[in-house]
Amino acid sequence: MPLLKLLHFASLLCWCGALLYLPALIAAGTQRSEPLFYRDHAHLTRTVFNLIATPAALIAIGSGSAIFLRDGLVAGWLIVKLTMVAGMVMCHALCGVLVLRIERSPERSASIQCRILGVFIAAFITATLWLVLAKPF
Repeated sequence: MPLLKLLHFASLLCWCGALLYLPALIAAGTQRSEPLFYRDHAHLTRTVFNLIATPAALIAIGSGSAIFLRDGLVAGWLIVKLTMVAGMVMCHALCGVLVLRIERSPERSASIQCRILGVFIAAFITATLWLVLAKPF
């Protein structure tokens, strides 16, 4: 089943890339003064979230679950890794909340929330990668 792992890695790469990109995209959408920019930028942000990040997340989680069920592996590092993935899912949901917020009131700045969210996303991705590669326990 190397194709299943390939699907998992590819979708995880797309999801992580979109997760890292979304906070910057959201923050950029709140710092312009042109109404036309808001409409187009909000559409771009929603498109990245709905058509790239969310499907990639669903495929990554689904294929990862299939690998887990196929291998039947239960280890301490895996439980911690799944906790980190749950953190990534929460960050994904918070990106969705911020996307809705900039659509409703683009004049409100979300740069601090986006910076904090970006730090958490990077930390969760780094921890997940380290746990998978090192398998410390």
